[in-house]
Amino acid sequence: MDRLTLNGSVTYTYSEAGFDNVHFQNILPQLKALNPSAPQNYAWGAFTGWPEGHPTFGEMDNFSDLEMETLEMDLGATYELTRNLAVDVNFTYQDFNDEEYYINDGDGSVYFIGTTLRYIF
Repeated sequence: MDRLTLNGSVTYTYSEAGFDNVHFQNILPQLKALNPSAPQNYAWGAFTGWPEGHPTFGEMDNFSDLEMETLEMDLGATYELTRNLAVDVNFTYQDFNDEEYYINDGDGSVYFIGTTLRYIF
């Protein structure tokens, strides 16, 4: 059994993040003053389709909420065939739980299995 080495780990991560509401000053009049011939939907409106009024970003606190749980488990074994030759086998499992998804649901799980043949010079 001196030739066999086992290892493993378990990691749990919980994270939260979010922004407060962001309030921008309406700069459309200043932009239009710099370029009076600009189309009516200049600046923000040109890219977002917002009407002439200025955007408030009032929902930012809702769609920026992030709450994620991640569980990761790793198991591995190394077996020394000779003094210079060894075989490694590793297994990793990850589980993701997205509690506050906005556009995409980040729930899911994945596993990896890897084998390595090592030769030490």
